[in-house]
Amino acid sequence: MKQKIILGISSSIAAYKACDLARLLTKDGYDVFCVLTENATHLVAPLTLQTLTGNPVYTTSFAIQWREMGHIELKENAALLLVAPATANIIGKFANGIADDLLSTTFLAVNCPVVIAPAMNPNMWKHKAVQENIKKLKEWGCIFVEPETGLVACGDEGQGRLASIEEIYKVAINAITR
Repeated sequence: MKQKIILGISSSIAAYKACDLARLLTKDGYDVFCVLTENATHLVAPLTLQTLTGNPVYTTSFAIQWREMGHIELKENAALLLVAPATANIIGKFANGIADDLLSTTFLAVNCPVVIAPAMNPNMWKHKAVQENIKKLKEWGCIFVEPETGLVACGDEGQGRLASIEEIYKVAINAITR
């Protein structure tokens, strides 16, 4: 039986890179189910991810295809929740128990390892609120793939660029196999 990975995608401009991650995980035999925040759907098309994974893509807790609440159904048999890219917003929701969309409610419902790969402006990354939320999530056992340093989409430079897909993949698979 293939291991199930829930791939959460939030609304960073780096969301398009999640397509490569979904393709790689699927190619290597994982059963990938993508969960997009509403704003992420403006950056990457659910149909693209559905085509790459062969599975439905989920954007809402309230859809006709659910037998029960979406986050409860999704968590069943999940080997990993991988959030890439993770914005400051979704990290803040996770750290503070805010469950107002499918991805944040899924985070609260899963019983599997959680890997988070942040992507945001360097000033946002360094902000004390973001760093405190990350610290809290690490204390809870979440695994972070640190963002890279370099030029980001807005033209600023510093730490905040999404880690390489290869690095995220490596950390994700290690989280499943340990």
